Amino acid sequence: MKLTLLPADAAMREALQFLAQCHDDRGQVTRSIDPVRGPVVGSEIEYGALFAYLFRRFGYPNVPWEAERLARYVLATPRADLYLVIEPMVTGLTSQVFSFLAPISIHTAAEAYRHERISTQVGNGHAFWARDQQLLAWDARDPLKPYAQAAYRALEDLLKPVQMDDGAIDIFGGVPRTTRSMQPAALASHLTGKSLRNDASAS
Repeated sequence: MKLTLLPADAAMREALQFLAQCHDDRGQVTRSIDPVRGPVVGSEIEYGALFAYLFRRFGYPNVPWEAERLARYVLATPRADLYLVIEPMVTGLTSQVFSFLAPISIHTAAEAYRHERISTQVGNGHAFWARDQQLLAWDARDPLKPYAQAAYRALEDLLKPVQMDDGAIDIFGGVPRTTRSMQPAALASHLTGKSLRNDASAS
């Protein structure tokens, strides 16, 4: 994972929603879960611990942010056309803190797939899930699946701890001295003598 900048066509990108939704037999949503954010970062996260981790690992926020936000980071993901935007906020809702931007065409194709799945099951007399509750079980034909998998891996990477003088931290706070904390993520360039500006522009 590394800092990057949004491309010039950022306005042509949409924030993807990786939701599995249960519908009644009329097609109305009765329940939603997020099989990408949920298993990795949960539904809420404390902004102080998250910002401390981001600053320690990546350095200063690499893009401007709005006055009501604490900071804004843009990170590369395993997919070249998918960007992770992290904005720590007091409310801590992970659906708002961690956003994944992709071309609008992906959002459109994913919605078309979802509506097709719903239309084939409406009126069947029982509730159904348009997408499986487990990401691994999503249909390979689903245009959203490879982006959801890349987003999942990007969030998992944020669980790599960074070393502190008296221990290690990850996005949730202090990490016990375990095998995982002995294999930390690389530190921010301002802590290693490299130029953050050069790293960001080279991404």
